[in-house]
Amino acid sequence: MKRAGIMLTALVMFRLFVNAQTGADCANAIPLVLDGVCRTFATSASTGASLHCVDNLGNAPITYFSFTTNSVPDKVLLNITGPSGQPVEVAVYPNSCSFMYSSNNICFDDGDGLWSFSHVFTPVANTTYKLRIRTNVAGNIVICAQNFNPPNDVCSGALILSPDTLTDNNANETAGPGVSASDLCASTLENTAFYKFTVASTGPVIINLNNIKCDNSYGSNSNGFQIGVFSGSCGSLTPITCYAGSGSFVSTTTATLSAGTDIFVAIDGTAGSNCSYKINAINSMLLAAKIKNFSGWKKGDINLLNWTVLDETGNTLYEIQRSNNRKDFYTIGQLRSSSVSQNETLYKFEDKNPAPLAYYRIKFIEPTKKASYSKIVFLKRDLNPLNSVEVINPVVGGMLTIKVFSETKAEYNMSILNTLGQVVMTDKLNCNNELFTYQKSVSFLPSGVYHIVINNPGFQIVKPFVKN
Repeated sequence: MKRAGIMLTALVMFRLFVNAQTGADCANAIPLVLDGVCRTFATSASTGASLHCVDNLGNAPITYFSFTTNSVPDKVLLNITGPSGQPVEVAVYPNSCSFMYSSNNICFDDGDGLWSFSHVFTPVANTTYKLRIRTNVAGNIVICAQNFNPPNDVCSGALILSPDTLTDNNANETAGPGVSASDLCASTLENTAFYKFTVASTGPVIINLNNIKCDNSYGSNSNGFQIGVFSGSCGSLTPITCYAGSGSFVSTTTATLSAGTDIFVAIDGTAGSNCSYKINAINSMLLAAKIKNFSGWKKGDINLLNWTVLDETGNTLYEIQRSNNRKDFYTIGQLRSSSVSQNETLYKFEDKNPAPLAYYRIKFIEPTKKASYSKIVFLKRDLNPLNSVEVINPVVGGMLTIKVFSETKAEYNMSILNTLGQVVMTDKLNCNNELFTYQKSVSFLPSGVYHIVINNPGFQIVKPFVKN
């Protein structure tokens, strides 16, 4: 009899526990674990009318859920899918359900979407909130719940765009600091996400957003974005263009941009919609995710480059590329990986003929022939690359002679100025890391004093001469 009594008590307690977890009302809300795992819940037997999505009138299943913020407090992101693809309404309350936070209601007209606190709402640490979820029909609700603070809510955390597609969302974002609504062809900003990339080749860039799915308050579920494109840096963004469009696919094309230009993109959901989407940038450099800690150092007369490769596979080619204007890069050396796969490999390369201004990057060519790039490293040397410039004075017979010794192979601009500072002749000096003699007829110039200006980014040399 004692065992039967224990079993009966356990059965009653189990039934009470099950009944308490049905989500039928605020007091019996189903707790959500904020770990990102997707879980399935049955709708409760309770019914109620629509509170916000007025197109879904009449009694329908109402199920209550709860979650508790952490000590940070992080924001919370819920990916919710209702039964049978029918519309879903989500409203949020304090733990007591004494009132509804009107700015946090979202209508999922297509039956699923992302819910998060409104961009103007600040959650309280270690606090429990309740969700009232109304579904048009009974069935199962799938909820993936997690703490989530997106890194690209501000420009400094901008995610890297490339020709490859990036899957992202703008939920939990705030009204982008550092940009204005007009920069994005918008009237207001609510949930702005930031991205960045480097232009691969001189020409226009196309920014594509596709597979767009948005949810918001009733009547504001526009699948659209306002887009702003900027150059410069996070501390000083310069607007280039903006665009606003709607639909499941939104695209904008810039004017011609110079290769090597750093570009920032800010996007904002129309009417503050929370959206999931795929985004990419055509004519952007594909950055190599495996190349880490790329750095450069001036060591005596050479520039030393170091980089680390993670999870390297065999038969990978590394092309070391240099530019003097951050736009036009050419290969100055190659290294090939070993045939043995390694978790972390350090590489070094010496540029023994460095330019005074040098931009370096590593072109990462995988065995599949797919190419990607490292970030760009800049080194400036204080040494004058032209060790000696001698102008034969005076110029007799109309033939100008200049003897140049250069420690680097480079092209230099040359101008001749008269005493009024007017340019009377221009040309190029192509030096080859050796003694170079330049001769040019200046018989067309009147007799007098002139100045030769030889320059290139980062330095300038001025030498006088007299033409008889």
